[in-house]
Amino acid sequence: MRGYEAAQILKAKGVTAEDVAEEIIYRKETNAFSNNPKNEAFMNMTLNELVRIKEMWNI
Repeated sequence: MRGYEAAQILKAKGVTAEDVAEEIIYRKETNAFSNNPKNEAFMNMTLNELVRIKEMWNI
């Protein structure tokens, strides 16, 4: 999944750029996947993909 596509899916589910930023920070600090993600799209993405989503959020 490309960052733009993932961003569109997350936006459609009501996830905000701030939610993505929080998840990125959590994963950087713990080097782990969230045990309680806001939706399953987070579980299918790597940290790098999340960083790209944050960068592409407003496209």
